[in-house]
Amino acid sequence: MQLPGLGLKPPEIKRWQPVITRWQRVIELELEEQKKQSQGEQLNPFQVGNPVRINRDRLFKGRRKFADDIVRRILNRDRPTLILYGPRRCGKTSFLYNLPRMFPSDVLPIFLDMQSAAITSSEADFCQGLVRAIYKDSKSQGVLLPTPPKRNQFQESPYTVLEDWLDEALEKLEDRQLLLNLDEFEKIGTAINEKQISLRLFDELRHLIQHYDQLWFLFSGVKTLKEIGPNWSSYFISVVPMEMLYLEPEEARELLLDPDPDFTLRYNEGIVEEVLKLTRCQPYLLQLLGAAMVTQANLHHTDTITPEPLKAAIEDGFIKGEPYFTNIWTEFTGESEEEILAGQSLLLKLAKGEQPNKNRDDISEKALQYMLRHHIIEEIDSLYDFEILLVKMWVKQRANA
Repeated sequence: MQLPGLGLKPPEIKRWQPVITRWQRVIELELEEQKKQSQGEQLNPFQVGNPVRINRDRLFKGRRKFADDIVRRILNRDRPTLILYGPRRCGKTSFLYNLPRMFPSDVLPIFLDMQSAAITSSEADFCQGLVRAIYKDSKSQGVLLPTPPKRNQFQESPYTVLEDWLDEALEKLEDRQLLLNLDEFEKIGTAINEKQISLRLFDELRHLIQHYDQLWFLFSGVKTLKEIGPNWSSYFISVVPMEMLYLEPEEARELLLDPDPDFTLRYNEGIVEEVLKLTRCQPYLLQLLGAAMVTQANLHHTDTITPEPLKAAIEDGFIKGEPYFTNIWTEFTGESEEEILAGQSLLLKLAKGEQPNKNRDDISEKALQYMLRHHIIEEIDSLYDFEILLVKMWVKQRANA
C-alpha cells in the first residue's frame, strides 16, 4: 500500500505505518492458512446458474454450427430476422456472450439484456440502452464509434436521436456488420402489455431491419414469434427460427474432462458416459453435476470419481438445482392452472413407468403437447417418456416424497 498516494503527510505516515504492517501480516497469515487447508483440493471450475462469459472461454464448449449458420446468413445478405429459441438453461445467453470470439472481425455482435428494467421502462430508455450497448461492445472489439448522446437527449424524440446516431456510427463501421442480440426478448412484449412501451417500437425495429443494411437482429428467448402473439409475427415477416437444445456428446465430454487448464479430476471408466446419459448433454445439468462431483471429490479427499461419489453428486445436484427442477414443474407443465395440474399428473405417471391415458381429456392433451413442445417429454414409437433422465429421477423422488 502506498500511503503517500492516500494524501497522508509524513508525520501521519509514520503514525499509521505500524498499523498497516500489522494488518498486512494478519492477511498474510490468513492466506497461508487457507492455502494449507486447500492443499490437495480439486479446483472447481464449473459454473452453475450464471451464463458463461467470454473470459471463461475454456468453459464454453460447442455451438460452432450455430455461429457458422448466423455468419453465413449475414454474409449472404438475405436479411432475415433470426430467432434463437430453446428451453431455459440450455446455454443461449452463454452463446451470445461468446459470439465475439466465434465470429470473423467484420461481424460485430452486440449484446442487449432485455431483462434490464433500465431498457424496458420506456422507448427513450430502450433507444439509449441500444446505443450504449452498440458503443460499448464495439469498443471492446476494437471499433470506436461516436460518443452516445446523453440520456436527456432521448426523452423528447427517442427514435430520431437513435437514427441520427446510427447514421453517424455506421459510417465508421465501413464494411462491418452489426448483429444486435436482444436476449430475453419476450420482455419487450411484457413492457408493451404494461404500457411502458408502445407498439411504435415494433414499427421502429421493422424500419431498422428494412432500411439499415449493416444492422442484423437476433432475438433470443424461450418461445418463437408465432407463440408469443400476432404483434410479433405480423411485424417481422422474414424470420428464421433456430432452436438450441443440447450439446453434442463430444462437446459435453470435453466440458467434463477439460473445463480448465488446471483441472486434474479424473473419472472411472463409464462415469463420463453415465453423466452424459443422465443429463442428455444439457449444459446447465452438465455444469451442475460437474460442480457436485468436484465437491464430492474434495469431501472424500480423492482425485477420482467412482460410482459412489457420482451417486452423492446426483443427490447434491437435486438440492442445488432445485430452482431449475421446480421451474420445469411449475412453469413448463402447461399454460393454464388446469393444464399445469394435468401436466404434473402426467409427469408423475411417466416417472412411475406408466403411460398417459389414451382417452385423455382436452386439458390433459394440451398439457402433453405443451411439454412436448418445451422438451420436457418426448414421444418415441407412440410411447412417451422424459427427454432428460435426471429430470425423471427428480420427479420420481417427488412422487415418493
